[in-house]
Amino acid sequence: MFQRNRKTEAFVDFINLALGGFLILSPWLLGFKSQLGWHTSWMAGAAIGVVAIFSIADLFDTVSIPAFFESEEWINLTIGSWLAICPWVLNFNDDTMAMQVHLVVGIVVAAIGAVELWVIHHRPA
Repeated sequence: MFQRNRKTEAFVDFINLALGGFLILSPWLLGFKSQLGWHTSWMAGAAIGVVAIFSIADLFDTVSIPAFFESEEWINLTIGSWLAICPWVLNFNDDTMAMQVHLVVGIVVAAIGAVELWVIHHRPA
């Protein structure tokens, strides 16, 4: 069976938690002009943070959620991909700061999710 490395998993989950927190605070810290940028940032940041908290809780066996650790990566890959393209889909690309934050955080979250999925499925026997 797949054995998780607690240190690596916890480190990645805390990075995701920090990114979610940054995304929630970024409209105030960086002065977004677009209302859609504000709302998307809050919703995506909260979703990333909640997924990270559940993953951290599952990792340390305080909550038992079977096979959540792989689902978490798919969720993060989806949210990250959405964040990266949402400035153009929702048409708030005229707010440069919101666009840049969404693009960078989205790419980082999606990349972390993709790498973790690759590691899960390509681990040597």
